[in-house]
Amino acid sequence: MATVMAGNALGGTYDDAKSAGTGSAQTALSRFGSQDGSNQNISQPLTSPTKLLQTVDGSQSFQANITSPSSAKFLEVFIQPAGTGDLQKVIVSQDLDTNGTFDYVYTLPRAVSGVCGNGYIACDPGTWNHCQYFKWTAGPDGKIADSATSITDLGGCYCINQSCGSNLVWANSAVILQDLGGGIVNAIHNGNSAFTITSVNYDLTTIDYFGRVTGNSTTASGSINSLASSPTVSTLSGYYTNWAGLTAGRDNAAIAQSTDPNSLYYLISNSGASTQASGKMSACTVKRNGAVQTTVRTINDSGTGQLCTDHLVYIKVHKVSDSEYQMQYVDTGPGGLGTAHSNCGDNPGGNGWHTIKDVILTPPDPNRLEKMMQANLTLSNISGPGCSSGSGSVDGIVNGFDTSLQTSVVCPSSGAQFPTYNWSYYIQIKEDQYGEGVDNQCATLENDPDCRLQNETVDGVQTMLNFNATGLTPLPSCRQFIGQVGTNTICRNWWQKKRSYVCGNQAYDFSAIGTRFGKVTTTVTDNTSSLDFQDKRLTAGGWSDATGSFALPGRDQSPTCEQACKTRKPKNDTQVTVSGDVTEMRNPATSYDFFYRVCDRNNVCPAGPGEEIVKDCQCINDFNEAATIIQTLRTAGKDTICTTGAKKPL
Repeated sequence: MATVMAGNALGGTYDDAKSAGTGSAQTALSRFGSQDGSNQNISQPLTSPTKLLQTVDGSQSFQANITSPSSAKFLEVFIQPAGTGDLQKVIVSQDLDTNGTFDYVYTLPRAVSGVCGNGYIACDPGTWNHCQYFKWTAGPDGKIADSATSITDLGGCYCINQSCGSNLVWANSAVILQDLGGGIVNAIHNGNSAFTITSVNYDLTTIDYFGRVTGNSTTASGSINSLASSPTVSTLSGYYTNWAGLTAGRDNAAIAQSTDPNSLYYLISNSGASTQASGKMSACTVKRNGAVQTTVRTINDSGTGQLCTDHLVYIKVHKVSDSEYQMQYVDTGPGGLGTAHSNCGDNPGGNGWHTIKDVILTPPDPNRLEKMMQANLTLSNISGPGCSSGSGSVDGIVNGFDTSLQTSVVCPSSGAQFPTYNWSYYIQIKEDQYGEGVDNQCATLENDPDCRLQNETVDGVQTMLNFNATGLTPLPSCRQFIGQVGTNTICRNWWQKKRSYVCGNQAYDFSAIGTRFGKVTTTVTDNTSSLDFQDKRLTAGGWSDATGSFALPGRDQSPTCEQACKTRKPKNDTQVTVSGDVTEMRNPATSYDFFYRVCDRNNVCPAGPGEEIVKDCQCINDFNEAATIIQTLRTAGKDTICTTGAKKPL
């Protein structure tokens, strides 16, 4: 809105400026100086698509509906704690069509022992035993529900019942309500991002969300340069499914406004308050960074050995465990596969397989996934009395290793033979190796004795609030890291801590201003046509005394009070008491509503329809009447029937 002033107001005489200022003020007061005027000329144009906003002088009008109307309660979450500390009742009420009436209610069928950012945990009341995990869900219609899930699919979880502390719910009801409500709203947005929240209110046991189904609002941004690049509603709601685009949107907005001296971004970032403040607040994070690196390693060895056989020899690679593989051979013998010869004293336990070489790998590590890419066993240069020379090999891949028996050598069946051989193996393993580090951006603040931790959230759980511990502790959570071998599921006590510290007392130094101000205000003299004062000036050499004076313009006579009038209007009173209708008890029978109204600039009382002027425009002082009414109301509220049996003073 623009105020139209006389063109010579800034460059003319004092009288010109006075006249222009008075005219502009009277014009503004005539349009916005009353409750009805503000409603008709500001509130309605900004919220109604059919009511146009006008400039102060009424010469121009335009549409400026800058908000979408809010419904009544869009969502209400009610909690009722039990003596065990669990939430024995959680009731979610929804207004799905945002018409101001709840039309869907979901009551959790179980008690809540722990709260998560996207669900909750239900255990045996008062304990952390037999816990079940549930995640908030909602469909396109917005109806909230929950579904069973695993702890790895939940985030920001913490315990609230008495197994983790006493009185946790009552001490942190605001935090718990916000976490429950936030998870529910997030599920609703996942089902339908058109639902939007416009306001949030909460008390000890209830949190209320006000909102509506998003529609495009009209704006006056075309005539306001600093708002011309504001995103549309559809663009903003699109960020919900394209959250990565927020970063680019934020950066583009900052770049656009950083060069605009009239933008709020420019004004705030270049103000003194942005670089110096009393009790400076600093925010930081402690983040656990994890990553997976995939490598390939090779294990190989070779040697010699001796067989005990009397017929056909077969070889294979046997997987004992994820970290142990055995190179084995078997003698068919006269009695068939796996029958040890009577002259071989190293019967391997009846299964006939003899271990040539035991290959033991590094034991399994929870931070590492392994996959054998290639395994090769070779027997060569097999020779001995009565045995034909030969060689054999087995190749394979883990999880499908080829254990087919391979003929290696033929020996006579008339007795045990002990041929010698050369053996070798070559194993290639691919590994996903998980590694992590902690990026502590709070280290400097932690070690600064002038800094105090004000707030902290750990994986979405509020652990510190306004310099006090909440008593809430996040539960361990798991994240998945994808490597070339597979998915690495890593669980930790925490992943990210967000903190805010208040450091030092970097207050503005107003002492010099205070010294000068104190001198001027205590020595100022009004001489009607001039204003004289004594002053103190701070120079490089210190303080020095000075005097000052400036001429004052002529003054108009100012009223001693605001001119007002008192009116009354007959009231139809139909109330009844045990003694009858009030009109029968009152003398005179007629009652009135009284109004006090500010007179207009022409000193005319703006009486409403049907109102009678009791006191015309003047300085009204009805303190005695007001005091009498207040005293009457006070005494009417006293216990006049003396239920205690003792008289009470008024």
